[in-house]
Amino acid sequence: MRHFYVKSTIGKTCGDFNLNDTAGGAGRLDIIARSINSALWLSHSLRRDVNFHTILFGEPNPPIYIEIVGDKVRKVQPDERNITIFIKKAIERFNEGRFTQTTPGIYSGRRTFDEMIEKHKDCDFYLLSEGGADISDVGISDNAFFILGDKEDLTAEEIAVCEKYGAKKVSLGKVPYLSSHCIGFLNVYLDRATEKKSVD
Repeated sequence: MRHFYVKSTIGKTCGDFNLNDTAGGAGRLDIIARSINSALWLSHSLRRDVNFHTILFGEPNPPIYIEIVGDKVRKVQPDERNITIFIKKAIERFNEGRFTQTTPGIYSGRRTFDEMIEKHKDCDFYLLSEGGADISDVGISDNAFFILGDKEDLTAEEIAVCEKYGAKKVSLGKVPYLSSHCIGFLNVYLDRATEKKSVD
């Protein structure tokens, strides 16, 4: 199983935004939609072994945690607008008292970054960092949980949580890439590593 988390620093936590303005009025939810696309979609199919996570920290009701389970998600199309429609539903159907399946395979609830990491403590955590070890020098486990910022880095407190759970800092090189591009690269990189293992 692969997991990807992308922080949404200013992602709106109410559904009153215009779907035609996700970069502005929705608090850069366009970044999250593109990251979901990169995490889950193959040509004509979905990656059923991938889960995507985000926490929205924007106004007016942060934090809202959203999880997309690749093996269960249904009816979502890979274009940015359609993905954002389902994010919007996850926000609008948020239930303060419990973790709720808002549409098939998509869940939302009240969960902090620390709580999310604790929930997945059996995974091996990898924090994407330009100052980390080159990914080609790091053995990535089959139960990897990758942690990325959006247009902002994680806070010092969030990095401390990652370190507490033994996260390894890994780098994709000296060139700074978009979060969605990093996820796409990681999927291809791990696919090829899996193929090589099966041949060997």
